[in-house]
Amino acid sequence: MLEIVGLEKRFGGRTVLAGLSLSVGRGASVALLGGNGCGKTTTLRCVAGLALPDAGRISVCGIDALAEGKRARGRLSFLPQKSAFPATLSVRETLEIVARLRGQSDEDVAAELAECELADLAGRSVCALSGGERQRLGLAAAFLPRVDLYLFDEPTASLDPRALEIFRRRARRLTADGRAVLFTTHVEADVEALATRVEVLEGGRLESAAGTPFFRRPAARSGGAVLAGPWSAGR
Repeated sequence: MLEIVGLEKRFGGRTVLAGLSLSVGRGASVALLGGNGCGKTTTLRCVAGLALPDAGRISVCGIDALAEGKRARGRLSFLPQKSAFPATLSVRETLEIVARLRGQSDEDVAAELAECELADLAGRSVCALSGGERQRLGLAAAFLPRVDLYLFDEPTASLDPRALEIFRRRARRLTADGRAVLFTTHVEADVEALATRVEVLEGGRLESAAGTPFFRRPAARSGGAVLAGPWSAGR
């Protein structure tokens, strides 16, 4: 679904990505961990076509994302850390625009309104939504396209408990349906609930996940580190 090879990205004199290679296959949910400024968001933005890498290759469903950006973007959906929508549009109008751009139907919009518990708010303007309601609208916009690859940047960092439950349920359904998910997070519970694999980004490259907060040390008779959740580390 997603193949990244030798990805490099610099901002001025600072190297953010230094030869990053990463793959995410069908039905996989990969958590990308790392400290602030390590390049997690930059990686997702390069895949989504919002940042141009200085070197490397990105393939989305076999499509060269750098040579055929529009076609590759049609196979993915990206949820940024903060979603922004025109304040005067209603909830339904916002999702209808997303649906038209992504080739979805009015029936898909209605289903997404129900899934994200926004049906009763469909006629309300975005500017009149609470913070939690706007979060759910962002989730609905991200889940609405029926694509192969979903990118989520710190998706639960500011979600209220209800939106958090909705997100995790929907994300698990994606992988059960054979979609691919790549997400960044600092939340251990997200990794335990959603990740089938963990990758740690440090110094612009992937490093061993051992030693991260998501590992526990076993008894002395056992060597190495053991994951504390139902997921595995490695490339």
